[in-house]
Amino acid sequence: MMGKVPVIAGATGCALAAAFALAPVGAPAAPVPVGIDTAAVAKAVEPAVVDVNTTLDPLGGDGATGGAGTGMIVSPSGVIVTNNHVVSGADQVMVVIPGHGTYPATFVGSDPTGDIAVIKVNGLSGLPTIKWGDSSTVQVGTPVVAIGNALGLGGQPTVTQGIISATNRTITAQDETGANPETLHGLLQTDAPIAPGNSGGPLVNAAAQVIGMDTAAASAGSVGATLGFAIPSNRVKAIAGEIEAHKDVANFVYGRSAFLGVEAVASSQLANNPFGFGPFGFGGFGIGPLSATKPGVVVEAVDPGSGAARAGIQAGDEITAVDGKPVTTTAALSKAVKAHKPGQVVALTVFTGYGSEVLHVRLSEGPIDQ
Repeated sequence: MMGKVPVIAGATGCALAAAFALAPVGAPAAPVPVGIDTAAVAKAVEPAVVDVNTTLDPLGGDGATGGAGTGMIVSPSGVIVTNNHVVSGADQVMVVIPGHGTYPATFVGSDPTGDIAVIKVNGLSGLPTIKWGDSSTVQVGTPVVAIGNALGLGGQPTVTQGIISATNRTITAQDETGANPETLHGLLQTDAPIAPGNSGGPLVNAAAQVIGMDTAAASAGSVGATLGFAIPSNRVKAIAGEIEAHKDVANFVYGRSAFLGVEAVASSQLANNPFGFGPFGFGGFGIGPLSATKPGVVVEAVDPGSGAARAGIQAGDEITAVDGKPVTTTAALSKAVKAHKPGQVVALTVFTGYGSEVLHVRLSEGPIDQ
């Protein structure tokens, strides 16, 4: 759910601070593109542009955090296309639809490597949709309008204008901490200002057709010149269609995985730690690592709203088996959980300071792409 900052550029998306420099006071305004009626284009497209607001409830209950982006309605029944980085890691996705209100959205699927995701609002019909343009015909100098939830402020979408300044660009993006790099190819470059929160929004031509999906923004240096980058519409449309059709593509992610709700470490990693963890040693009991006699996976933290918490699992407990099958690594635990669907019940063999017992845990939905 983090915003993406190109190494050569800054980024849009979620709750990312602006990554581009402001123009110096007194700097000349960018020329208005010839041949585009910005107001008319915005009026035609805005009804199909939505705010996408996400919530992440950190493991351990340290307080929910949120992000904001933009989406485009592509079907009257509420199918919406946005950037993967807008929704990735989210526990909840809410969509604000102009004239209709705020609705929860389900996660249909995504192509994380292409930074494209599809979500859906259920129970609605007759919604306005964007009109796709042919991005293969876009040329340098084509006037464009960028529309979106700039800075996550909500309300009427922000509208900016510019031209296509380059095509077939490649950028390497990373989140604001400098981690999680990803490389995107074949992007459209525009001088239309794109801000954090614009991610997933439309880049539109003079005919009010979407020719790209706004994805990243950059500063060209201290002079304040800014560049925006958009995924070409032909690619977005094709991949979104494949996701809707649940095509069997290696990189695609569908639905949400089952979620146990624990943060854990293999007990073997604690074998040489005489104090374990917690305020009074291992699990608060001060008895050292249990792994000396019972190899398994040690719980470090529990999501307070998870099935694990409802079943009574606590930090310091050691999970030794899932449905009777031993687990000795966190990878094995994750694999065993993800072999199930949200809502299913698993039997966990848990070793606590009071002995071993079997707890039945109903799995919930995990964060998107997690």
